[in-house]
Amino acid sequence: MPHLTLEYTVNLDEWASDPGLLLTMHRMLEAVAGIQIGNCKSRWRMVDEWVVGDGEGKSAFVHLDLRFLEGRPMSVKQAVGAGALELLRAHFAPASEELDLQLTVEVQDIRKATYFKDPPGSLGPPNLSLV
Repeated sequence: MPHLTLEYTVNLDEWASDPGLLLTMHRMLEAVAGIQIGNCKSRWRMVDEWVVGDGEGKSAFVHLDLRFLEGRPMSVKQAVGAGALELLRAHFAPASEELDLQLTVEVQDIRKATYFKDPPGSLGPPNLSLV
């Protein structure tokens, strides 16, 4: 926990397959949400078949699904979502000059009652002092 899944269209591969983007996301989660950076798990997935809108033009999209344990206030979730979107906007700025690019972020809770991890002690309590 947390889990970050970055989906992106194949025409963004030169920008999206950079592990540095996700490492920056990890540091943002640590700073904004008090998440232990060692618990962050990220993956990126290229989408090679897609349609945006009417299918015309040079479309592209990036979607970040960001999930972490429930218990953080809505203000923290909103700050994380806004921060993640800003990181995506900055990272993909060169691509947005060439493509009709849409960026989206969804922040979701992971329910503690149904999330299991080994070693379990590495989760730690949420650091709510950053609110």
